[in-house]
Amino acid sequence: MPDLPVTIPSGSRVVVVVSKGPLDDETRAALERDNLHMPDVLGKTQGAALEALADIDLHPKVIYDYNDTIGKGSVMDQHPVAGKLISPNLESLLLISSGPALNTPVQVTLPDVVGLLADEAEEQLRGAGLSPQFVHAKSSTVEAGKVLAQIPDAASLVATPEVKSRVIWVIIALIMVVLAAIGYYVFSRNTVSAPPPVEQVVSQVLVPNLIGLSEEEAKVELQKVGLTLGAVTVAAAENTPHGAKPGTVVSTTPKEGEEIVAGSSVAIEIAADTEGVPSGEVLVPNLKGLDEAGVKKALKDTGLELSVVSGPSTSTDPGLVFLQSPLADTTVPTASVVVVVLSSGEPADTTKVTLPDVVNKPVAEATQVLQDLGVVVSLAAIGEDATGPVETQVPEAGKKVYKGGVVILRIKTPN
Repeated sequence: MPDLPVTIPSGSRVVVVVSKGPLDDETRAALERDNLHMPDVLGKTQGAALEALADIDLHPKVIYDYNDTIGKGSVMDQHPVAGKLISPNLESLLLISSGPALNTPVQVTLPDVVGLLADEAEEQLRGAGLSPQFVHAKSSTVEAGKVLAQIPDAASLVATPEVKSRVIWVIIALIMVVLAAIGYYVFSRNTVSAPPPVEQVVSQVLVPNLIGLSEEEAKVELQKVGLTLGAVTVAAAENTPHGAKPGTVVSTTPKEGEEIVAGSSVAIEIAADTEGVPSGEVLVPNLKGLDEAGVKKALKDTGLELSVVSGPSTSTDPGLVFLQSPLADTTVPTASVVVVVLSSGEPADTTKVTLPDVVNKPVAEATQVLQDLGVVVSLAAIGEDATGPVETQVPEAGKKVYKGGVVILRIKTPN
């Protein structure tokens, strides 16, 4: 790693690879058996890279971002790095250039977030004015929930592979030709002097007042001053000012009037619709589409407990919530457990089973019925000492789920 910090344009996408814990026995055996290594596809076109990876049955996630030196449609970074052992069961991705940005952004320092917890990494990257995107991958060396890699990182930015060198030298040559032409014109005319060198200044802007605005209105106001909307969470009832309209902003991070780098994101808290919510209960927020770090932020200060499980999904990106119980906008007692199911990607077994109705059945009986079908059962207790029969099931009876999929059972609280 270089001694000096490296910079990238503000607003750039940074892919954060978060560990899902140790490799399972099947994947470890596949790595040893197949002995496949990640090829070097840096600088290749997207089509050529995907074709090369398809030859070893690898189908990576593709992510795009602007780049001033790598041609549009070419690979500017990859995960895993070339030479690493790889299996089709492991997460892989390509970062593809979208070409130069339409506007010239300011440069910001790229933080090194490897080894941090996912929410800490997000806080650092957003604070630096960058746009993190999270993916999850198995790792036998990095603890679950911690960052095992980031794309780009300092090493990849200072590396000068042949394809980058050719592009850079062509650009330098063109610049020199243009400068020579300008110099000759100025000298021959002898009417103007060469302009003084311009010192690059990092643009700073003030966080505007967003209190009372809707989420969409806040997004527009931030864009007007060159900022972006960050995490959106629902404020706990005790932190919601009296009279605040549900769905409107009640606080921002950073706060109004603070000076931050242009391109940075601003997180907002919005007022929950607490009308009719009994004392001692809380409104469950919508968690679908969030990653684990986002879920934790959404539930912070609500008094709700969190249980996280993973299950197959063909409609939701790996690492994002596609199922939750209790459902959004339902009221539950404080300290209740909220279960979220994160997508683990495509199912290993594409066989589907139809869920029976287990509502009102004893917990043990309902669990056994579902396990016999090949699905995973996760229990959500509503209230303390919840030992009663099943109150609800998610997904409900009649729905089809993959074998190995998750069914959440909410357990009744005894009167």
